[in-house]
Amino acid sequence: STQDVAVKHLKLVNQKAGEILKIGEEEKKKEYSALVWSTIPLTPEQLSFLNNIHDLKIAQKTPMRVLHRRSLTTRERTIYTLNAKYIDPHHFRLNLLTQAGTYIKEFVHGDFGRTLPNMCKLMGHDVDIVALDVTNLELDWPPTE
Repeated sequence: STQDVAVKHLKLVNQKAGEILKIGEEEKKKEYSALVWSTIPLTPEQLSFLNNIHDLKIAQKTPMRVLHRRSLTTRERTIYTLNAKYIDPHHFRLNLLTQAGTYIKEFVHGDFGRTLPNMCKLMGHDVDIVALDVTNLELDWPPTE
């Protein structure tokens, strides 16, 4: 550990544990924090409906940015929770809990309609992502021996 990077609970695992991790990909949940920019000025009240969205099913075609290395398919993913926090008229923080494998950037900007519904559709106007961080990964790990 250094002042800039900290490592906690590091454990050496075998190949079988890695295979278990791969198998569990569909059950994993990930938490994200996104800084979102809105094309039109917003008030905190205009964001409040997002906090009531739960278990939103979305359909995501393979994103344009990864299409050169992944096959074209449509995947159904779940956004378990959304939480929006007003920053200023053009910015808000969006915290999401999602099914692993969800393309968050594309959920926010819509990827030319390749992710439906998306934040632009939910908001009724264009929004885009400025920054994205993974804040937590929900997975029982490492496996018990």
